[in-house]
Amino acid sequence: MGPTVTRSASGDHVPEVTPDAVGALADQLRVTTVRLTRQLRRRDRSGLSITQYAALASVVDHGALSIGGLAASEHQPSPAASRIADCLEEAGLLIRERNPRDGRGVILRATERGRAVVTAQRARGNAWLASRLAALSPPERDLVAGGLEVLASAILGEDAAGETGEVSG
Repeated sequence: MGPTVTRSASGDHVPEVTPDAVGALADQLRVTTVRLTRQLRRRDRSGLSITQYAALASVVDHGALSIGGLAASEHQPSPAASRIADCLEEAGLLIRERNPRDGRGVILRATERGRAVVTAQRARGNAWLASRLAALSPPERDLVAGGLEVLASAILGEDAAGETGEVSG
């Protein structure tokens, strides 16, 4: 049984989810997320895998990450993060520098080309999403914004609270 849709006093559609419908809602959210991801991937011209792009975006967003920081950020074991960094370095999208706080460690930094790849991909994806959101009514956009805030708190809050291994400087 899926969520029951009711109307608020203003006439807006407001989903009411009963406790027994939480599993159905979770399934609907998962399927919608997969479909959204596919739509965004169709607009990706970077040639990177999802994992490589996500790792590059993490380095771009943080400015500098250790291998351990990248591993934590991407929920990957350190050897996998190191292999991803190898591929991104070979592609000229990031560089390794000696960590000034630990001479044995390295810091990963995005190259200008790496930052450009992430910027261009985000611009394409955001333009497509904005066109889809513009087709919604203002109350529907408000529902999406409120839902995103709740999802970010409930789901992504765990990631935000964790250590990322950021390196300042």
